[in-house]
Amino acid sequence: MQVKDHTVALGDRWTHYVARKIEVPVEGNFVGEVPFDGTNYKFYQHQRAGLEIFSSNLWWDKAERRVDDYIVSQITLTVADIKTPRGIHVGSTTTELNKAYGEGLVENASGERWVSYELGKKLLSFEIKDSKIAKITMNYDNGTSE
Repeated sequence: MQVKDHTVALGDRWTHYVARKIEVPVEGNFVGEVPFDGTNYKFYQHQRAGLEIFSSNLWWDKAERRVDDYIVSQITLTVADIKTPRGIHVGSTTTELNKAYGEGLVENASGERWVSYELGKKLLSFEIKDSKIAKITMNYDNGTSE
């Protein structure tokens, strides 16, 4: 995602520099431990208007990282001035979405319509309201429907 003049992606190291560049607090609110691949990992929420970042120590034990090394594990957008790498933003139409990403998996649940794209363990999801994108979420799939 392009936030201001800085690119932020899933798996990026979570540092003071990144937090400062995208104008969110480096110290987040602890939201709990989330299970991935049979292990629980700590997640923290960092936010400002229209942008929510979750950092975690996800897969620290399976990568060459320490338990206290955190990565970007989820990005949620509700403002139009932040775009995906393919130029899609809140307010883009479903036609623009399909042109940029192709046909995705469409889900209708609890009165919400989502279009999702999966690449390995990464998910890119768009909430659709009135044929326009209302929310964009990029996260890792932990094998549950939460």
